[in-house]
Amino acid sequence: MRFTYLLLNAFTISIPLFRSFEPRINFFSKWKYFVPANIITSIFFLVWDYFKTAYGVWQFNDQYIIGIKFFGLPIEEFLFFITVPYACTFIYETILLFVKRRLLADSVKGTFTIISIIGFILSFFLFEKAYTFSVLFIGGAMFLVASLLLSAERFEKFLITYSISIIPMLFVNGLLTGLPVVIYNNAENIGFRIGTIPVEDFLYGAMLLLMNIGLYEWQKNKAGISVQKIPA
Repeated sequence: MRFTYLLLNAFTISIPLFRSFEPRINFFSKWKYFVPANIITSIFFLVWDYFKTAYGVWQFNDQYIIGIKFFGLPIEEFLFFITVPYACTFIYETILLFVKRRLLADSVKGTFTIISIIGFILSFFLFEKAYTFSVLFIGGAMFLVASLLLSAERFEKFLITYSISIIPMLFVNGLLTGLPVVIYNNAENIGFRIGTIPVEDFLYGAMLLLMNIGLYEWQKNKAGISVQKIPA
C-alpha cells in the first residue's frame, strides 16, 4: 500500500503528540526548544541519508511510498526525522519528570567513552562496508563527545529513553525492513540482523536520538530550564 510509510510516521507521533498537552507533562510548552534541535539534527541526517541513498547503501520501495520526492528522498523520509525524534524526546521529558532516582552509576559515562573509542577505531577495519563504517565512525565520535559534554544524570536519562524506544522501534523498523519499505544493500553492511532489522540500524537510531536530545538540552540550558518534578 502506497500510504504504508506515511501511516507508520503518523502512528509513531500520534500518542506522544496527543499526550504532549497533558498538564503534568506539558511537553508542548517545550516545542520552542525541540524545533531548533530537530531542524539541525534533521539536516545532518538527511544529508547523510541523501549520500547513502545515492551511493546505493539503501533504496526505497515505491510500492509503500506516495511518490513525492525531494533530492531523491521520499517525503516520508523527511517526516521520519521529525516523528521519531519527537516521540523519543517526549519519552525523554517524561522520564525526567517521573524518574526521580538515579538508576546507573556515574561510571557509565566512562564505560561509553571507552566503547565509543573502540567503535571509532573498529570502523577503519570495516571501511568497505559503507553503512557499518559510517555508523561506527560517526557514532563513535558522537557518543564520545556526548559522554564528555552531557552530565551523568542526563546521559543516564538518554540511555533509559533509548532502551524504552527500542520497543516501538522493533515494530516500526521491523515493518520498514520486513515489507520492505527500505531495501538494504547487504554488501554495505555486515549482514547481521535482529529479525529483519540490520544491527547497524540500532546504532543509527541511538545517534539520531542522542543528537536531538543533546541539542534539545543545549537549547533548554540556554533558557535556564531545569529538570521538572512531579507535582505534589
